[in-house]
Amino acid sequence: MAGIMLGTLTGFFSAIYSLVVLDLSVLMSLLVYSGVGVATALLVILAMILRPSDAAQAAYEDTPVEA
Repeated sequence: MAGIMLGTLTGFFSAIYSLVVLDLSVLMSLLVYSGVGVATALLVILAMILRPSDAAQAAYEDTPVEA
C-alpha cells in the first residue's frame, strides 16, 4: 500500500514538474506520471520485501542487557 501511495505522489509531482518547468505536452506528462509512478512503486515494494525480518529485530530487542 505504501509503495502505491508513494508512486502516485511522485508520479503526480513529476508530471506537474514536466508540464510546467520542462514544458512537455500533456500527453508526455501523463507518460512521465505513469512511468515514474510505476518505477517508484516497484522500488518501494522491492525494498519492503528485501528488508530484514521483524523476528530477528524482536529477538535482539528482547535480549536483557547486563551492566
